[in-house]
Amino acid sequence: MSLTYILSLALRLCTPVLLISIGGMFVLKANIFNLALEGFALMGAFAAVAGAHFSGSALTGVLLAAVVTMLLCLLYGVIVLELRVDAVIAAIAFISISSGLTRYLLKPIFGTSGRFIISSELSLPALHFGLLDHLGTLGAILNDQGALVYLALLMPFVVHIVFKTRFGLTLRSVGLNEEAARSAGLNVRATQYICLALCGIFCGLAGAQLALSLNMFSVGMTDGRGYTALAVLIMADSRPILSMLACFMFGISDAVVLVLSGTGYNAQILDMLPYVLALLVAVLPLLIRTIARKVKRSRVESSIFNSVQTGETR
Repeated sequence: MSLTYILSLALRLCTPVLLISIGGMFVLKANIFNLALEGFALMGAFAAVAGAHFSGSALTGVLLAAVVTMLLCLLYGVIVLELRVDAVIAAIAFISISSGLTRYLLKPIFGTSGRFIISSELSLPALHFGLLDHLGTLGAILNDQGALVYLALLMPFVVHIVFKTRFGLTLRSVGLNEEAARSAGLNVRATQYICLALCGIFCGLAGAQLALSLNMFSVGMTDGRGYTALAVLIMADSRPILSMLACFMFGISDAVVLVLSGTGYNAQILDMLPYVLALLVAVLPLLIRTIARKVKRSRVESSIFNSVQTGETR
């Protein structure tokens, strides 16, 4: 397989994680720990398949997924912010409910269990832009992707700009110190609920991308992508551009595993690759910062020593 194909595949594979991480970014900035990203994305995938199947439109499936997960995320906010339930306990409850409910609803709604496959006509169409044909290899990587892939690639730059606006300043203020933000006249609760709604929408879009790109819903199909997104946010310190690059690295590892599977390589080794990459992504920045700090300290000490030597010589 060519490198171009692997990178193009990596874009598609990293899109759900990237969309979830964008949603999670808002709630983390608002100082709301949301471990339930995995459950929201799973519900989004189920809603997308149900909406597309019964309406005959992939767009309806995407919209339904966004609305359902937005409402669920707002409900999570009410439980955590208003009822003061521990965020971790509430998140575990939502994940368990999402897993059990989607597994149960397959039978009464679709008359099947385990998985439900929809018509290929309801999958998200690939978009081809003639302008990208002039970009050579880069164009080949970016072209013929779904609309949600392009949205996911665009959103980190949009969010980066949003974080520099008045709303972004308000968001950071709420996240750093709620009491101080409230004393300054900021509407803390409104800001937090806006962030929760955005989180739900992006988790729904992630579920829709995952389900409608595969033309099916399968029990547990998010397969830890919500946890991966949370790990990305922690590693990238909720910075949009850096989070996108980290997600793309996970996408590359998944693409390599997919390409190499069935070619004689040990399946257990291949399954380990994404987690090895996660460790590298977590450790390398810390290692680089430590080395840079030591080099800087060494230069300062050397400069001081040279200054002392020069003074003594005079």
